[in-house]
Amino acid sequence: MRASDVSVLQAPDPGDAYTDPDFLLVETLPDKRGRTRTTIDRISACGQRGRGWAVKAVGPSLPVGHSAAREWAVSYAAANGIPVVYERDLLA
Repeated sequence: MRASDVSVLQAPDPGDAYTDPDFLLVETLPDKRGRTRTTIDRISACGQRGRGWAVKAVGPSLPVGHSAAREWAVSYAAANGIPVVYERDLLA
């Protein structure tokens, strides 16, 4: 899969449902000291009839900007056959 094949979408609001069964979620938010923190998680449907979610951190929470993390996530997604990257930047 090429990076251009990966869809990058805005993450649904908290409480709204995701429709993709396998995706990355890139979230950027301030930590307790007000510094930028970005996390990248792989989220996959699991359980009976896909009614649950498995969440696995792709790496540690890092003090990097959102756009750099999103670019890395798209490359990771392409290399691992993950078709969608959702993003949420709470600092924007």
